[in-house]
Amino acid sequence: MAHDTRITSGLTSIVASVALGAIAMYAFDPDKGRRRRALARDKAVSVLLDTRHAAGATRRDVTHRLLGLRARAKRLLRRQPTTDDLQLIERVRARMGRLVSHPHAIQVGALGGRVTLSGPILAHEATPLLAAVGTVWGVGSVENLLVVHDHPESIPSLQGGVDPLASAPHEHWPPALRAAALSSGVLMALYGLRQRSLAGCAIACVGAGLAARGITNRSLARLASTLSDAAGAGQPGSVDEATPIASADTASAEAAGEDTAARRALH
Repeated sequence: MAHDTRITSGLTSIVASVALGAIAMYAFDPDKGRRRRALARDKAVSVLLDTRHAAGATRRDVTHRLLGLRARAKRLLRRQPTTDDLQLIERVRARMGRLVSHPHAIQVGALGGRVTLSGPILAHEATPLLAAVGTVWGVGSVENLLVVHDHPESIPSLQGGVDPLASAPHEHWPPALRAAALSSGVLMALYGLRQRSLAGCAIACVGAGLAARGITNRSLARLASTLSDAAGAGQPGSVDEATPIASADTASAEAAGEDTAARRALH
């Protein structure tokens, strides 16, 4: 047992020495070492700045979410007075901006908890909007005066805009969710690697995917398509290999044609 431990430690020392030597040769090369060290320094500074920015954004996001949860808990535990009409309108507009493609085309009114919605709206956006406005804190009832249109061609206020319902709703995660995904993914990957079993391998793969999702802030499908595109771009294409052959065949055909024309001219 002790002999195996000494062999393992010796192999580890050899591998570490070889790795350190390779790094030293790469970094202190007489020709390109200075440039490589400068690039490594710039990359390290960029990574530190990005990490500090991400940490600040995550801290602010977590703080705001905790404040929101505390405010909701206070509303549930305490009897709050009737919400001011102007404040209620701002709440409705904040919720409406995430559901419709033309929020400025809709007029919002409020009186004693009763909200009135009027103006043009696309047909597929009306039902989700009414359902969402009814769940806003302080809204007692919703009066629907919206003018529904199937197509926006003849309505100037419905021209352009981006449909929030058509875009991917969970493509970009907030910083707090990304931090939670990264930390939990790393913990799952470490736990799975320690198990040394098939189930542990599956847990490690799931954790690695969750950590990658948190770092890149891209969906796993998009990450897979990006990796496949990069792998396909790195492989030599058949068109590039066939082009010289086609050029050689064309040159041979032209040379044969010139030789035939010369023989006909002599005869």
